[in-house]
Amino acid sequence: MIINFNNRYHLLFISLLLINYFFPLLIFNEITLFYHDHLDSMVVYNHVLGNFYRGDIGSVDSFLAGKIKIEYLRHLLKPFSLLYGIFSTELAYWITDFLIKITCYFSFFSLAKKINKNIFLCCLISCLFACVNTFVTAGFGIAIFPYLIYLILYKKNLNFKHYFILIFFGLNTDLIVDIFFIPFIILIIFIIDSKIIKERFSNIIKILTIFLFFMIVSSANLILIQFFNEPFHREEFFRESIPFLNNITNTFFTLFRIPGELAWTLFKNLPHAIFLIPLIFLSFFSKNKIVYKFLILIFCTHLILFFSELEIINNLRNNHSGLIKTFNITGITTYLPVLHVFLFLYLTKKKEWFCKFLIYSSIVSLLIFQIDSSLVPIGKKYFLKGSDDYRNIYTFNGYYSYEDYEEIKKVVKNKRVLSIGLDPMVAIMNNMKTIDGYHALYPLSYKVKFRKIIEKELENNEKFQKYYDNWGSRVYAFVSDPNNIQINFKAAKEIGADYVISKFNLNSDNLILKCKKCRSNLYLYKIE
Repeated sequence: MIINFNNRYHLLFISLLLINYFFPLLIFNEITLFYHDHLDSMVVYNHVLGNFYRGDIGSVDSFLAGKIKIEYLRHLLKPFSLLYGIFSTELAYWITDFLIKITCYFSFFSLAKKINKNIFLCCLISCLFACVNTFVTAGFGIAIFPYLIYLILYKKNLNFKHYFILIFFGLNTDLIVDIFFIPFIILIIFIIDSKIIKERFSNIIKILTIFLFFMIVSSANLILIQFFNEPFHREEFFRESIPFLNNITNTFFTLFRIPGELAWTLFKNLPHAIFLIPLIFLSFFSKNKIVYKFLILIFCTHLILFFSELEIINNLRNNHSGLIKTFNITGITTYLPVLHVFLFLYLTKKKEWFCKFLIYSSIVSLLIFQIDSSLVPIGKKYFLKGSDDYRNIYTFNGYYSYEDYEEIKKVVKNKRVLSIGLDPMVAIMNNMKTIDGYHALYPLSYKVKFRKIIEKELENNEKFQKYYDNWGSRVYAFVSDPNNIQINFKAAKEIGADYVISKFNLNSDNLILKCKKCRSNLYLYKIE
């Protein structure tokens, strides 16, 4: 009977996760997702990788006038990226998304059932963990993290299955994103049972070493290029400090994931806030010492983020080169969802007066998680009517405009393009070659060359100037005033662009109109 109830709970919560796919399918006939750093970057990289795996060795030449090498792509050696070589890009993304969610669920449940005997709660929190881990293009590192803790705490002897899991998921974990996994595992083990560190020290070393080794193997391409390639644009990173009061406000808002003003951040953060605000507040009423330890770790993590924005720290980084200059301490935020669900698990271990309230708030949060990426498109489509060219940019078809770019591709063929007022990565997804794009790693020399194209635009806009010069991962043709566009098309031609795809009507002696108001009011120009 216990097994039957367990299976029913699993079926219930896995079905709840599936709402994330079926709800938008019913509304839009497509699955929705938040586009930031997914559709405008990582999905495109994986799309190119998929073409590479299928035999198109020159597919990476589509990026930045051919200056991006295949070894620059983070997931080149990771087994899960092979899905993009087998399936279409969209299907591969959603398969990966579901596999990561299922891994999150059962990884945390394996550990949770050892700590909390309430199976319903264990399933509920495991489902919540599957929802809060939203950056699915980063690999399986966070998803398998609780299982590593489970092995350390409850498995004195490892068998073949355990070794296979360590190797497989190590290969599918991103070293860049999960570089902090060892200190966080040690800290969590110390909080739960500090004696374990001494009693099973050799076992801990074995588990972490195996996992780390295969993480490094699958990220070997990124490690090697640091030593054998020309300087990257990241060497010019310059961090500006946030005003002290703003830093305090940002830290507070980040602690509770309080939504910002923008609609997409509102709905992206809303389910987190509904869960986190009562969780952290009610933790102060607990009588469980472990709860307080997790609470302290969460606060300390946010304090590290706070201090990392202080002027003295930023000056230290800006005055150095290499790893110190480019190292991103904000990667520790990756582990905050893990700390949150552990806090929830121990907070509800004993039946205290606030447990029911936490359960209800987490269920509300879960339900919103399943529909949050559809809320903005629903609002625009059904409540903010008035635009004939409305596109649902929260879907693959809506964001990448396959039909709109089909007409342009016929004219452009294998020539390179520059995008103005549009995401240049969309051109890549429509099998065009570009000179612009969003890249976390590319040659510094190319950043200098591309700056000539947008030099006048940067001179007239301090915000864009700092954005490009101090960071520069978005190699975009920035436009301050659509009525006075000051892009150097001659410089774009020298880099390799033959055409310009524009959202705006351009007026330049260097351009010849090839398609006036192509689908969705796009303009296509040939550079003379």
